[in-house]
Amino acid sequence: MKLLITLFLVFISSLVFCQNSTFRSKLNLSPHIGIGWALPPFIDGRNSDLVLKSVPLKNFVIAEIIKSSGTPKKIFKITNTIGLDANYTLSSKWSTNIGVNRAMQVNLLNDPNPIKVSTTTIYRTWVFAYKYTSFTFGLRYHQHDTFFQCNFHYAGNAKRVIESDNGSAGGGGVSSNGNGIVTSIMNRNGNTFLISPEYGVAGISSFDLPMELSVGLHIPTTIFSKQNATFIRNNINVGENTLSFTQAALWLRARIPITVWTKQSNNNKVIPLNPSMANTFPEQSVEYEGKRVALGEKVILTNLQFEQTKAILNIAAMAELDELKELMSDSPTIVIEIIGHTSDEGDRNSNIELSLKRAKECKEYLIKKGINANRIKIKGMGPDAPISTTDKSQNRRVEMKIIKL
Repeated sequence: MKLLITLFLVFISSLVFCQNSTFRSKLNLSPHIGIGWALPPFIDGRNSDLVLKSVPLKNFVIAEIIKSSGTPKKIFKITNTIGLDANYTLSSKWSTNIGVNRAMQVNLLNDPNPIKVSTTTIYRTWVFAYKYTSFTFGLRYHQHDTFFQCNFHYAGNAKRVIESDNGSAGGGGVSSNGNGIVTSIMNRNGNTFLISPEYGVAGISSFDLPMELSVGLHIPTTIFSKQNATFIRNNINVGENTLSFTQAALWLRARIPITVWTKQSNNNKVIPLNPSMANTFPEQSVEYEGKRVALGEKVILTNLQFEQTKAILNIAAMAELDELKELMSDSPTIVIEIIGHTSDEGDRNSNIELSLKRAKECKEYLIKKGINANRIKIKGMGPDAPISTTDKSQNRRVEMKIIKL
């Protein structure tokens, strides 16, 4: 508990002492889910001629087990993790995060001498599955669309979830005819620590939803559980293995960051050197195609028009988007909204759908050019905001609005 309080105080302190830095402060909540592969346990087989063999890359499905009550149960568990992170920006490249994580580890071990207990049941594989909850604290370094972060996990006692069951494709314990494996706990560590380095990319979603995809490791600092596995053949003890389990795993994780709070630092405002020029330009604006565009101002992308009922980019439209791409590359903090419009021919609902599709086409083009998807919002207005009653082709347009600088 003292550790959790310490981590919480460090996190809160980072929120307080970083308010005056020259960047946009932001707090994200990021639910995440991951799948992976548990690293096999350390196996000491000096007391047996029968040594369990690890099956590290076949733990994605565990077929059917027989519960202690005698009823069958299908298990489709993969080594998995799920959790929630709170990430707070410390600087333009660094952020800190605190969170909670629940993981389930699944290890499969092959029996060197498979047991045929009936005409239909053969014991070939023994399943060792457990789950644990950990509290995390760490730092992240991010640059453009990639990031590296390292979390430290504090995990309590892991809980066994399958280990004592028998089954045609896995399990533990002794079968009714006196063949199988009996496992017993020799030592279990109630408090363990893990180091979790992680590398990922942001903005991988092709639709209007921010997403991060990363690969990482769980590196334990201690062995959390040591167990004794005794081979039973015809009710006779024929050998023993010592199994040392850790929470080591390789993960592929997906996150969806949701911004719950943001604040623009006052130090980011432009202060003119000459007071007489104070009102020449808006304090928050950028230059686009020779004009100053203020925060919140809409700009018609004049070369970005569409044929009626179509959402296909032509050469002129691509050239316009290339200009927009250069603006966003030169100003890496800008977030824009692309707004699609249509003329009023046809059904209104269909036109709204078409206008959104046109905005998506523009976003997809910019993403392919290397712009982070998180920096591009889209909206479809359909025929509801015309700019001309005589030349309806002008209404089949796309606008750009700067929503963050």
